[in-house]
Amino acid sequence: METNSFELWVPRSMMAYVNYKYTTENFLDSQRGVVVLYYPKDGGDALRPEYMLEALAIHKNLTETLTGAELGVGFNTLCQRVTSELPCEYFNIFGVPPFDYDSDNVQAIANAGAVHSTIQTFADVTGAPLKVYLGGIGENETTGELTSASVIRMTWALNQENTTDPLRPDLEAEAMDFEATVQDTYLWEWRDTPSRLGNIDMLTTRSIDDEIGRLIQVDSTLFVMSIMAIVFILCMSLVKTGPNCCVNSRVVVGTSAFVIIMFSIVFSFGMMGHFGLPINSICTLICFVVAGVGVDDMIVVENFFQKAVDAGIPRGERMNYALRHGGLSVFLTSSSSVLAFLSGVGLDIPGIAQFCTVGALCFAWIWFQSITFFPAVLVLDQSRIEAKKVQCQCCCIRPALPTTAEKAEAAPPKDEVKSTAVGEVLTPILTSPVFRLLIPLLFTAFAGLNGYATTLNGTGLSVSDVVPDDSYIVELTETTDEYWTGKIIRGMIIVFKGDHYSDAQKVQEMDDYFTWVESLDYIIGTVGGSQSTWYKEYVSYLESNSLDRYDDFSANLSAFLSDPDYKKWRASVTCTTEYDTCTEIKCAKFDVVQTSKIDTFELFGIQMELNDKIIEDFPDGYAFIDEFGYADADSTIEESVVVTLSIAVAVVCALMSGLMDTGSAVCIFICVIFIDIDLLGMLYFWNVKLSSVAFTGLVMSIGLSVDYNVHIAHAFIHGKGNTLQEKTKNALDGMGVPVLKGGLTTFVGTVVLSMASSTAFRIFFKVCFGTVVFGVLHGIFLMPVLLGFYVEMFGQLNTASAKVGTSEK
Repeated sequence: METNSFELWVPRSMMAYVNYKYTTENFLDSQRGVVVLYYPKDGGDALRPEYMLEALAIHKNLTETLTGAELGVGFNTLCQRVTSELPCEYFNIFGVPPFDYDSDNVQAIANAGAVHSTIQTFADVTGAPLKVYLGGIGENETTGELTSASVIRMTWALNQENTTDPLRPDLEAEAMDFEATVQDTYLWEWRDTPSRLGNIDMLTTRSIDDEIGRLIQVDSTLFVMSIMAIVFILCMSLVKTGPNCCVNSRVVVGTSAFVIIMFSIVFSFGMMGHFGLPINSICTLICFVVAGVGVDDMIVVENFFQKAVDAGIPRGERMNYALRHGGLSVFLTSSSSVLAFLSGVGLDIPGIAQFCTVGALCFAWIWFQSITFFPAVLVLDQSRIEAKKVQCQCCCIRPALPTTAEKAEAAPPKDEVKSTAVGEVLTPILTSPVFRLLIPLLFTAFAGLNGYATTLNGTGLSVSDVVPDDSYIVELTETTDEYWTGKIIRGMIIVFKGDHYSDAQKVQEMDDYFTWVESLDYIIGTVGGSQSTWYKEYVSYLESNSLDRYDDFSANLSAFLSDPDYKKWRASVTCTTEYDTCTEIKCAKFDVVQTSKIDTFELFGIQMELNDKIIEDFPDGYAFIDEFGYADADSTIEESVVVTLSIAVAVVCALMSGLMDTGSAVCIFICVIFIDIDLLGMLYFWNVKLSSVAFTGLVMSIGLSVDYNVHIAHAFIHGKGNTLQEKTKNALDGMGVPVLKGGLTTFVGTVVLSMASSTAFRIFFKVCFGTVVFGVLHGIFLMPVLLGFYVEMFGQLNTASAKVGTSEK
């Protein structure tokens, strides 16, 4: 199971992913972290003494006494630092001198009424951006001095792996255990203690993965509900009425659908594991899809098999009849689903490619079972019926059952389709001259409206969308929106590759870039902030030793990086050799604080602005934060949707053209295009932005929307009838009920997702809902009208019998 969201949803070819890989491979502080937002319950000033002391108690408990529940590993063991002899790094207000993490100092400063002025002095001297530590800041309108703050933001950095100390093992497992303990202590226990003066919101590096895991666990009951509801509906549709209902009903056949669905799910995930292919949490959505769609082919096979029985066709020929009449339709719909999923397997976004791979495997196996396992169950069940045995009680016999010969006498002639309410009601409407013109116009106008809406839709998916609605992550996001006006404080890095620091001109260009960066409205403070930068510190080191910053730069680099007072800067500098012999820099990074809304469109603009500027003088340089990766992904999502859907439609239509007549393929192509446009427009009207979740649903919709149209087209073209009315009624009588029944089961299989506990799952429901509704409407209403124009235009109304005869041969 792949859980790293960056590895799942960021295209591998994008600039942000390339920069991400370079950053993690070349810099030493691969870190995890814990963020706590503390704010008074009464909404007052968080810098009042009683609140400061309670917040300080959180800090002292976490940094000095809190340890992992099982491993006994505390923050001091796991904290971010280059080597073990260096102190841990904290990023919260209690690092402001003279607080010094000491409650007595805090109390003394509070008693003197100097908390605000002390913090303000620190900010003025060091240039530290107070927005990093405080939210909802109040200032004196005249002097601009700090007067209050609504939230105290405390951050602790944890090393996942310390690559600078070979004696220290990988600490990822210990860090994750520590984070779990932090969550249990400060999220649940704190909130269960009414005497606390303040509230807290918290986030750890493992939080999102934990909450997504909880989401799957919470919504796992929906999987069971979905499959059981579908099987129930299918069984009910196979229940017969009358005196022999206990014998004639096919409830066992309907129940076998559950076995087939589960076999398909197990097969797809098992094959992924067999070939060592990763999966992600979104892949679990395939259970809903296959549960709703997987029974469609079984419904078609059962429909034609029952017709063969009703027509008195003898044993040994019934399944031949069923597969001869429904086999091509089943093959086309199943192949379309498989091909639609396969079109996304090669995508550059691994998460979507994994979902599409699971989907292709699942639908391929369910098709195989639909023409092997399911027909066998049908034949065995029919043998039970003819033996007059009650289902589920095969030893019980009901003698009132008519014989096959008696049934054949009362049955309609072979190949004659029974009249249905669908055919009786819709045929006059769909063959009326007025409606034959009005229906295509309405569908075209609706597609045009949705096509315009598509151009207005945005992109993106926030963190709060992929976790449960009641998640503490959502609460943290809401607090951030309230007190930081919707903007997130992020640490960003600027990376320069190569060693240009002995060149005065290049250093000046670097300084000019930094000056320009600091002038941007989304940058807080200066490059390096209160922590300074390795370059500033090194220049000071050289000057303090009466050395030249350019001529002596390389010769003294190893001494600087080995000095205990400066050793921490190894985290920012990577040499071409070991640090003890370093004379040349391979790459170096400079920290800066960035703030902006959780909006990938805005972040993409920031990424491009920063990087376009840097490459003017430093072609190998880049600015990077993790969110740039998601911004990159969303910047290409529209193009990816268009390209992938186009490929899927083209492949499906090529399949139709090869196995069906050209007219049917063209009509199916028109309907599928209209359905896709309607789906994209529906997303806008339903306030759903394009994202990886919506993308997976759209890829899936190609194969599903084809189903409803292929069945009707096949029945229309290859059915009997010498007039338009006869062919339309024959198609609706033969396939109208199975199409509606298939649409109902698909809808039931996915409607359960509307009760899901996260926005992401509900987005998937919306796409599936639109696919079913638009697919059925186009298949039942638009497809017969388009086919009617086609057969009239090419004079094929009188060739139906010949087509049927050829098909049977």
